[in-house]
Amino acid sequence: MWTALALFTLGSFFGIAAFSLDALILARVIQGIGAGGLVPLGEAILASRCTPSQRATLQVRITACDGLAAGMGPVLGGALCDVSWRWAFALIVPFCVAAGLAFFRKLRSDPLEGLKVPAPDLWGTVLLASGLVCVLVGIEQLAWLPLIFGTSLIIFFCKRSSGIRSGLIPHSVLSNRVTVACGVIVLLIGFTQFSYLSYLPSLAQMIDPGLNPGLVVIPLTVMWMTMGAVGAWLALRIGTKFVALLALCSAILASVLLLLERTIWTLLSAGALVGMAAALGVLSVLLLAQFSSASADLGATTSLIVLLRNCGGALGVSATLGVYDDYGLVPTLWVLAAVALIGVLPLMHLPSRLQEVAMGRAS
Repeated sequence: MWTALALFTLGSFFGIAAFSLDALILARVIQGIGAGGLVPLGEAILASRCTPSQRATLQVRITACDGLAAGMGPVLGGALCDVSWRWAFALIVPFCVAAGLAFFRKLRSDPLEGLKVPAPDLWGTVLLASGLVCVLVGIEQLAWLPLIFGTSLIIFFCKRSSGIRSGLIPHSVLSNRVTVACGVIVLLIGFTQFSYLSYLPSLAQMIDPGLNPGLVVIPLTVMWMTMGAVGAWLALRIGTKFVALLALCSAILASVLLLLERTIWTLLSAGALVGMAAALGVLSVLLLAQFSSASADLGATTSLIVLLRNCGGALGVSATLGVYDDYGLVPTLWVLAAVALIGVLPLMHLPSRLQEVAMGRAS
């Protein structure tokens, strides 16, 4: 955690001092490596120290902070755009310092006695990272060659993981039907959520050039923050499958609303629906994936869910950019609706409410 926080902070300083686009990209890479450790490690630490009900309560707080950050970012970015983009990095540093103070003397610094730590799976990391980059490039450029090559690398990574004990993602996680289904649902919701986060401001500027474009994402983030508690509560009482279905229906309805009419008010309403979809779907599905995993797989399961959510967001932004540039807005909205509709397929592999009760999750 300390290493991840240090890298994230260092990347922020490099971003402030960046003198060229290449230097800025390098700063973002360093930030990304740090964030890649902070997010899943934080989730895994929380999952390993709490009961399912405690985990749900604390995950709501994390979701609230996540939503607040995502809501403040576009608004502050829009306001600071006329001053300097470097402030976007400078504003991060105080939060890094605050996180360091919160971690101080709270995390165990010595490994558990007798614990055998496997060597890092460097080849698996290279395969997965390379595959994801190629897939993203292929989707954004609508190019088949990098897309096929990247998909092949990811498939090879999954097959390789089934034959080694200390893979980047253990075979026990990849072979867990519930975990895989949860991951696919989170990927699709992330696809929709980050697409709207990226393009709602652009649509708002097209409709009203004088409006701060970051304002239209406020309903999305408010719903994201407030509905997380409702989603966790509902998941424990009526089942994760039904809550995830509500989330997917909300995402579909957002696209349908914008297909019918595009005004500032429909943008705000669509954002609220997408925020509700993210809040209801992501948190409840993450908790189910953690619960269905063995204790030794909590970290890998959490990392996989976080990775797929972020990959879904990156895929969504790339795909909608490519479709919008080549075909326009209406086909882009149809793509977003279709992606949310596809989520019904993995939904069938989630346990019912009665099965969750039989597993003891309600306790």
